[in-house]
Amino acid sequence: MPTPLQLLRSRLRQTQHRALVVLSGSADWQQRQLDCVWQSNESILWAGSVPTVFANQVQSIKESQYKHLLGQEVDSVVLDIQSGFSANGLGILSGLIRAGGLLVVLTPDSANWTGLPNPENHRFLNTPYTPDNALPFFSEHLHQNFEEQAICFSQQQSAAETRQHLDTYLANTPNTSPQQTLPTLDQQQALQQIDKVAFGHRKRPLVISADRGRGKTSALGLAAIQLLLQGKQHIVLTASRYDQAKMAFKQACSVLKNDNSDIEIEKNKSGLLTFKWQNQLKTFEFVAPDQLIIQPTQADVLMVDEAAHLPTPLLTELLKRHHRMVFATTLHGYEGSGRGFELRFKKTLNQLTPDWKQLHLKTPIRWAEDDPLERLINHALLLDENLSPIEQACLELPASDLQIKTLSTAELAKNTAELRSLFNLLVQAHYQTSPNDLQQLLCAPNIKLFVAYQAQQPVGVVLAVEEGKIATQSERLHGHLVPQLLKNHYTQPSFLMLSTWRIMRIAVHPQLQNRGIGKQLITFVKQQAKQARVDYLSSSFGATNDLLPFWLQQNFIPLHVGVKRDKSSGSHTVVVCQSLTPMAQQALAAIQREFQQQFPHVLMESLPYFSASMVLEILKTFRFKKQQPHLQEALVRYQNSERVYESISGQLWEWSIRNPLALSQVSSNQQAVWCDKVLKKRPWQEVAHSHHLAGRKGVEKNLQQTVSQVIKNPSKAISPYARVPKAY
Repeated sequence: MPTPLQLLRSRLRQTQHRALVVLSGSADWQQRQLDCVWQSNESILWAGSVPTVFANQVQSIKESQYKHLLGQEVDSVVLDIQSGFSANGLGILSGLIRAGGLLVVLTPDSANWTGLPNPENHRFLNTPYTPDNALPFFSEHLHQNFEEQAICFSQQQSAAETRQHLDTYLANTPNTSPQQTLPTLDQQQALQQIDKVAFGHRKRPLVISADRGRGKTSALGLAAIQLLLQGKQHIVLTASRYDQAKMAFKQACSVLKNDNSDIEIEKNKSGLLTFKWQNQLKTFEFVAPDQLIIQPTQADVLMVDEAAHLPTPLLTELLKRHHRMVFATTLHGYEGSGRGFELRFKKTLNQLTPDWKQLHLKTPIRWAEDDPLERLINHALLLDENLSPIEQACLELPASDLQIKTLSTAELAKNTAELRSLFNLLVQAHYQTSPNDLQQLLCAPNIKLFVAYQAQQPVGVVLAVEEGKIATQSERLHGHLVPQLLKNHYTQPSFLMLSTWRIMRIAVHPQLQNRGIGKQLITFVKQQAKQARVDYLSSSFGATNDLLPFWLQQNFIPLHVGVKRDKSSGSHTVVVCQSLTPMAQQALAAIQREFQQQFPHVLMESLPYFSASMVLEILKTFRFKKQQPHLQEALVRYQNSERVYESISGQLWEWSIRNPLALSQVSSNQQAVWCDKVLKKRPWQEVAHSHHLAGRKGVEKNLQQTVSQVIKNPSKAISPYARVPKAY
């Protein structure tokens, strides 16, 4: 007689659905339930320690390996709760399972597992907190969703109760799945739109978005072959990793092999497919994105798969160098990268290629529509709701009507509607928000949450984390990002004893941005921090031309610029702080002096892509005790060609450090050229190439025009010392 799980899998294969099954009980009992569930040729992943009985049947996998499996497929996944679990991990694992498969969650007694320590919570906790200190609210949130939507079998149930539970589930699901023809209507529409990119007007890129399992990568492979058979010679596909794009090549090869026409495949290897068609050689190949920057391709069409995984600056460079492009991406990325693409790169598309098109694929192909597993995971990780629009009456309310309050984690966990509303606000308004932020919000005991309301609707939110206030003799501290970073680079270990609230997220409803809500939130956080006797506020973020000025306008001072760029945003990390106590004022002033001395040298050595506008914003915060009149004289001599650049470059460099306000008055192009040559010391030809100037002569002409404008406005060419409010 078939077991309950065998009956369930039989129904899932018929309906082309997937399901989440919770097995609560002893390890021996769980192993008996899983016996004979899978065939020997099926691929099974086991997240956690694999029991000996399944050692030859399943593949063990660690949390750190999950992201490398994106784009691949397996028949089922087993997750042992006691080995640890993360929100991002749940999303990734569920997306790997093909139709007919199971996500099996192993738990101890169903009433007790929510209180167990979760090893994966360690990433969210600062020393001295351990997983034992984590709050249970994320586990309770999952437990509630599992109880409502998953198939839960318990060792405490009788065989009759288990069968009745299964019968109830099967009675509420269809017996068969509607037949689906491939390519789907969505994919056919994508092929038509890609055809227009290839054969229509130039500089009209297409953006294809989809949730996982919608066949966007397969559509790229189908389109590549279609374009090659219609006359194109060379199609290039790129992605952050080849594994993400290999389904396109598998699909392309399948089309060629099934084609009855006279097609001769010459090469079919990893990332390269060439064939002869009508006596012409056709090529479909994968090229790494970095290689495309070093050696731009002459391909007829460039396709970018999982575009959200690539930094915005890299995508921008590709867009500038290629006139026919297709971007495909997953917006519900389990790393938060999908929102980065949505919020950042689409602004670039609007600027550079305003006639770009977009298409969203809705129909799943790896499983049938209304899939129980997808529905459960999206609901549990709060990915299934759209941000509610602001009502017109609320839009017309004055800023003074804003109400801001502090919410505890316990209060938020009890109010599911508010939790969903706030998290959705974070997802829509901040590019880095991922499901893991939900887990941190509900389990970290050192999280502070501040919410702005207008007409009882949440319109802004700040997440802060308590850091610092730790003994100097502590070793191998976990977390405490800002205190440890500043201690390691600029100051003494005793600095760790000061306390800070690090603002890790600030988000405002898109319809209400640029109305001062963010500023009011920061002011409220500052008031609360003073009442709690916190020494200083801090933040660490990927700097952009818009974001950095916001923080400096709130009287935060930059104290560090990271030399490595963030993988998802392509931005350099900037640390800003504001003192709240005399002790912090003294300590941060000393750090500021160290940073002021070092930043110009880091700029020359390690920040080639740090924009001129951000360089000047940081330099404006520098303070000097006295002005150097001879530096102004050096400008005049250079302008009058009395001194060659090589004999005066040091003085021009020093003048620049002291007079960023003067440079802020010239055009953005002049700022960029001046910054690249005078401040970053890049070679003449490199600067000329970057800014499309005629060699050294063109660069010097640009520099002298800048000097001429500065000299005509001497009132602007003064030290910013008196213009910048003292933060300490």
